[in-house]
Amino acid sequence: MIKVVVIDDEKHCLVTMEYLLRQAKEVELLACIQDSREAAEQIRILKPDIVFIDVQMPNLSGFEVLQQFEVLPFKVVFTTAYDQYAVKALKMNALDYLQKPVVLEEIKEVLEKYHQDQLLQTREQISQIYRFSEGKILDTIALSVQEGLMFVKQEDITYIEGSGCYSNIIMVDGTKHLVSKTIAVFEDVLLDNPLFFRPHKSYMVNLKFIKQYIRGEGGEIIMKDGKSIAVSRNKKQDFLNLFQRI
Repeated sequence: MIKVVVIDDEKHCLVTMEYLLRQAKEVELLACIQDSREAAEQIRILKPDIVFIDVQMPNLSGFEVLQQFEVLPFKVVFTTAYDQYAVKALKMNALDYLQKPVVLEEIKEVLEKYHQDQLLQTREQISQIYRFSEGKILDTIALSVQEGLMFVKQEDITYIEGSGCYSNIIMVDGTKHLVSKTIAVFEDVLLDNPLFFRPHKSYMVNLKFIKQYIRGEGGEIIMKDGKSIAVSRNKKQDFLNLFQRI
């Protein structure tokens, strides 16, 4: 049986999660906790396998609760109402989350990921999120690679090449990381970083690593490593406007 604790300040959310978890197989619901101040102590006592925890709660946020642990001897799945900043931070750090209202199929997917040991999180990820919740800008991004998680600085990414459901992250030192996420996911995550621009459906580029722009119907970007990247016609003017401001 998978032992589960749910933490949420809203009673109706706890009731919903309790109902859904009881519909799922192989789950032992240890506790539903409404007061986040009691959460850390209860987790230590109950020793769950998975903790479902709300992002935004009074008294202590979900991130602040997790900051009370030196190590995480359990898996974490965040639950959140739609909050573009919280969701972006969770995506950026490759953390598992469910957006409310949660449905049974999503619970089953989480349990399947647990069985396959695909619920990944580290203390570093939680600390990154905690800094974000305090209003500090995150400068790193967690990449889910075959070996686990690779933390890289956003500014060290030269460009991203998308291919279907995968993206290739090319770093300033020439290393490449193949990640099973679409380029649209990275565009969403990096949307607020002024260094990045998507000139073509298959590419995102870091403006500081552009060596040359060759005019044409859409034009062509030459990166400092020699890589040639086409600019779509409908992105040409947006690109030139950005480039001229550097």
